[in-house]
Amino acid sequence: MKLVAVEARISEQTPRDLRGVRTLAQALAPPQATRIEGRSAPFGDTPWAEDLEASRGVLERAAAELSGAVGAGTPCVTLAPDCALGLATLPTVARAAPNARVLWLDAHADFDTPQTSTTGFLGCMSLAGACGRWDSGLGTVAEDRVVLCGVRGKPGDFDHAGQLEAEAGALTMLPVAGASAVPAALGDAPVYIHLDPDVLDPSVNPVPYGRPEGMSAAALLDVLAAVAARGPVLGVEVTAFHSDDDERVRARVAGLLVDALGALRLDAPAGR
Repeated sequence: MKLVAVEARISEQTPRDLRGVRTLAQALAPPQATRIEGRSAPFGDTPWAEDLEASRGVLERAAAELSGAVGAGTPCVTLAPDCALGLATLPTVARAAPNARVLWLDAHADFDTPQTSTTGFLGCMSLAGACGRWDSGLGTVAEDRVVLCGVRGKPGDFDHAGQLEAEAGALTMLPVAGASAVPAALGDAPVYIHLDPDVLDPSVNPVPYGRPEGMSAAALLDVLAAVAARGPVLGVEVTAFHSDDDERVRARVAGLLVDALGALRLDAPAGR
């Protein structure tokens, strides 16, 4: 297993997500680790286009590390503070492994575009950009290769317009209650996984933007173990670990995320 830790601000609004990357990297500490640095500020509500250009070099470096790992047949774990990482990583997987599928686990669809966004937040535009709904300049993955699970927005939510766009698209969308159908939706294709911890219920992962009726810890571990059992896992990205200021909560959630990566058996011999 190779670890890539993106220790740079992309578009997240507080330093907690950057602290989350460092917390997980320290907990994992694998033999192969790459650290990618970039801007450490400013935090706050910054325009998506400015964030994209300021972070383009970091995103491209993370994508290059992933491409090399996929080419070498080495599962890659990428840690990043923001879901916008997917703008670069998903197209990279599509180029390196054209038969691969993507599993995107998230409470938000991340399918806003510059036209539908009510916040101008790049992170919530990430999957839409990766699927070519707007041009990030970083490439695309076909929508019908994506399984999106865990989304639970409601009318009036800031990102609901993007969610409706996703629901009308070619993605496979599964609710939390339907997560057991994820392995069948992926088939036996190689899979790349995006994990935003807000897919978990706020009782498990308390974050300010959490949404109720999310996954339990056991449900997340079960889904990932089932995904690993059905075919090759090319890699996984854990983004937006909004690490809690309470050290005990931070350690508990970090431990769960380490267990989640363990459920994928990325260090198991090929052909397991």
